[in-house]
Amino acid sequence: MKELPQRIFIVEDEMLVAFEMSDLLEDLGFEVVGPSVHLEEAKAVAAEERIDVAFLDVNLGESKTSKPVKDILKERDIPYVFITAYDHSQIDFIEDKDRVLSKPVSSPALLAALRSIVKER
Repeated sequence: MKELPQRIFIVEDEMLVAFEMSDLLEDLGFEVVGPSVHLEEAKAVAAEERIDVAFLDVNLGESKTSKPVKDILKERDIPYVFITAYDHSQIDFIEDKDRVLSKPVSSPALLAALRSIVKER
């Protein structure tokens, strides 16, 4: 069986949520990259860091989304999972094959998303 990804990038503009996700993932034994709370920082990290998988908040505030980060990750063939409180129909850049978790996110949901990525790779 393939091993779960180890370096997980978090993009989340709400600091409390970002740190909660970081804590959940670290408690499960993963290394967290970030979290990035600003779009420009997230784009730089997505382009330059060694990342196994990313969790991307859809809305990054001030009319910004994580779509540019998604595009960089896709170009680098790094899997990602969107995390949002919005309904899929409200997000115009999510593709049918994209994974989406609803907020609030639990440890079991994060782990299940990581396992589904491993199965596909």
